[in-house]
Amino acid sequence: MNMRHRLKPHAEATRCAMSENKSRLLTILTILAVLSVLALGGCQSQTATDKSAEKEKAKTEKPASAMPGMMLTKVSVITPSVRTVPITMTAAGTLASPNAVTLTPQVSGTIDAVHVQSGQQVEKGDLLFSLDAQPFETALLSARAKLEGDRAQARYAAQQVKQLKPLVEKEYITRQSYDQAVATAMAANALIAQDDAAIQTALINLAYTKIRAPITGRLGEISLQPGNLVVANNTALTTLVSNRELLVNFSLPQSVLQALRTEWPGLGQTKPGEKSVPPPTVEVLDEHAENILGKGHLSFIDNSISAGTGTIRLQGLIDNQDGSLWPGQFVTARLTLGQIPNAQVIPAAAVQIGDQGMFVYLYKDGKVEMQTVSPARNTTRETALPAGSLPVDAKVIYPLPARIAPGMPVALEKTSDNKGLSSERLKAES
Repeated sequence: MNMRHRLKPHAEATRCAMSENKSRLLTILTILAVLSVLALGGCQSQTATDKSAEKEKAKTEKPASAMPGMMLTKVSVITPSVRTVPITMTAAGTLASPNAVTLTPQVSGTIDAVHVQSGQQVEKGDLLFSLDAQPFETALLSARAKLEGDRAQARYAAQQVKQLKPLVEKEYITRQSYDQAVATAMAANALIAQDDAAIQTALINLAYTKIRAPITGRLGEISLQPGNLVVANNTALTTLVSNRELLVNFSLPQSVLQALRTEWPGLGQTKPGEKSVPPPTVEVLDEHAENILGKGHLSFIDNSISAGTGTIRLQGLIDNQDGSLWPGQFVTARLTLGQIPNAQVIPAAAVQIGDQGMFVYLYKDGKVEMQTVSPARNTTRETALPAGSLPVDAKVIYPLPARIAPGMPVALEKTSDNKGLSSERLKAES
């Protein structure tokens, strides 16, 4: 009994100790749980704060596309080239030869030789054809022989007159006999003159057997061959056209007359012997008006305006020493009427048309500006603006991007000095 009574208090003490340990453990776990909850709440609070800050930042910041250097439209620009631009007018024209000859023989005969080929370039005086000269040489010999006989008759007649003169003075013979002798002598002298003319004719006909080029130019087709019979002033041997200089025929509106009178007040009014006014320049270009084929000057203005078309016919004389141009060729004629000094030249595609007229886009301080312009002359490639139309340091946007508007921020990609563009002359607005 005593032993049991001694053990019981010890067991109770053990249970109390265990209970106390459990309480401490629960307390620790509770503290840890509270700390975990507090930590989690702090993280969520920080996350919410960060998200709110990002939203506020997004509201206050500009879109990325509007920030310099980020997602901006890139543009290239050019600086206008400044040069003197001629004022010109163009029209369709046709080239023609100032001299065109159909070669025909001046004596009848048989072709002995052909010395040239079809289409050959020849110089004035070149031998082209030879006719059989034997009949004409024989005629020349005959004329010379007749001359010698008539000279003998003339000498005899003159001697008769000399002998009869003292006899008629002494009245040994009648005056009629003497006069008849004088007439015979005069007739003999006339025959000599006639024989001289016949010889000259024979020489000319003999020379006509050598057919030479009357002008410098190019031959046409030659269809005749040696042995063919040709008839004087009838048979066409070939054609020959001069081509060292060619005429260009074209027509322009009647308004060109006023421009010509303004720039060349004395044109066409000088008298023979007076110093003439240098005529306006005329050029010929290909059918597309892109390449210059020849240059010359205005040589003719018609004396009346066509009432049906309101145009006036003009003619220019074009140098063609290299023979590159051909009569009958269709070309574009360009007449220079004046000049635009210090014109600002830009690509034609850089000029746009809007409600306020024609304009170009300029690059300035990272943005697009619109500048209205009034072109003075245009071609398919270039536009010439009067001096001072654009600022000296203007940067014209070219080529134009797909999306562009005034005030739009852009990024500069490339700058060109515009020197690589075509130097084609500008035609006048008609």
